[in-house]
Amino acid sequence: MDFLPTFAAILGQDLPKDRPIDGVDQTKVLTGDSEAGARESLLSFVGADLVAVRWNQWRIYFKDEVPTGTGQQMLGGANTGLVNQSYPRVYNIEMDPHEDLNVGGNFIWTMARALKAVGEYEATLKDHPNPKPANVTNFGRD
Repeated sequence: MDFLPTFAAILGQDLPKDRPIDGVDQTKVLTGDSEAGARESLLSFVGADLVAVRWNQWRIYFKDEVPTGTGQQMLGGANTGLVNQSYPRVYNIEMDPHEDLNVGGNFIWTMARALKAVGEYEATLKDHPNPKPANVTNFGRD
């Protein structure tokens, strides 16, 4: 998502003004002027569903994946269902890259900052709704 704004900056071009652009210019990282990227937050989706947000070193999950099927036919990944959680899970992915320790109760303040990014995204949906996800099982039939 950061390719468009980065390439536009390198080429000296303006970004379109008729739609929200979710990428940020990462030119300073490419030129060595900065060791850190220009992005503070990143939203994660499964299809059209917002499942998590990353803000700096924190990742917050709003939904759980539920594998479908049973036994040898249990499927994960793209074949999972999603359910809302009663309370988001929060991980410090710098200190806990495997996301083993949910620290949501101790670092509730991180959620306010991350939820700001979610709110900004949701505000863009009024005028610019997301396109419908592709139906990979239709095979050209209507």
